[in-house]
Amino acid sequence: MKKIQKLLAIFLFSIFYFLFSASGVGAAVLYLEPSSGEYYQDDTFLVEIRIDTEGECINTVKADLSFSKEILEAKDFSQGDSILTLWLEKPKIDQKSGLISFTGGIPGGYCGELPGEPGKPNLLGRIIFQPKEVSGGQPSAKVEFLESSQVLLNDGFGTPAKLTRKGAVFTILPEKREVPKEEWQEELAKDTIPPEPFEIEIQQTPEIFEGKYFITFSTTDKQTGIDYYEVSEVPPIWTLKTAKVEKAESPYLLKDQSLSSIIKVRAVDKAGNERIAEYIPPKKPLPYWIIIIILVVIVIIWWILKKRLFKVEP
Repeated sequence: MKKIQKLLAIFLFSIFYFLFSASGVGAAVLYLEPSSGEYYQDDTFLVEIRIDTEGECINTVKADLSFSKEILEAKDFSQGDSILTLWLEKPKIDQKSGLISFTGGIPGGYCGELPGEPGKPNLLGRIIFQPKEVSGGQPSAKVEFLESSQVLLNDGFGTPAKLTRKGAVFTILPEKREVPKEEWQEELAKDTIPPEPFEIEIQQTPEIFEGKYFITFSTTDKQTGIDYYEVSEVPPIWTLKTAKVEKAESPYLLKDQSLSSIIKVRAVDKAGNERIAEYIPPKKPLPYWIIIIILVVIVIIWWILKKRLFKVEP
């Protein structure tokens, strides 16, 4: 009898423990907007990736999505107006496999929409799709979250939230419009605001670039998102070198390890608006050889002037 009571107590304890643990894990919903629709060939449309935290606070989102690659072409990904500000894995589109993935963080956490807050401030990103040419019928194109998607709670432990995933299904019509729908072009046309101001930071650590100097930089664009960055190092005039501009990502290894060049970083959003940040190195004494050349030139000029001024006429 005691043995049965003991087993019953263990069973009840296990049930209560399971219920308590399940209720202690926060929940979140990853969903797409719109979740359905009809589009013609040559249309370009946006699919927004959003999250409902259901009252929980989160700080990291890992999203892996699949789409019908035979029917849809993923043209681009916009980070504009995303609540994710720290991109641990930048959005990646693999058209061949029909996969899209990204991982982003929210320093300080995100606890959902606030009462009275305008709009829907729960956007993670936007995918730009264009239907491919299809022959006959009205095929359905699916966009779905994979099971590898994950949302972490802002609880100091990175606890995975209980996640619900909601995909979308779109019907692709075989006809073409006289004037194709261009949702993405409309967004680009409305974006006349440059990216947010940012700063260039010079850093050095043995763990990165073998201890050499490098810069870090980052900014956001609330409309269409950042497209790319360009970095240029403008050397001092006496080096007789020219500045080269190249596309770059942060962190960026500096070519001028003497830190005597002016560094410029240009952030360009997807609409072509730009913002430039500049680092001007502190003034340093002129190199000794420059000083010697200057002194020699002064002496030569003085000698020439003296010869002319005191020239005796015959």
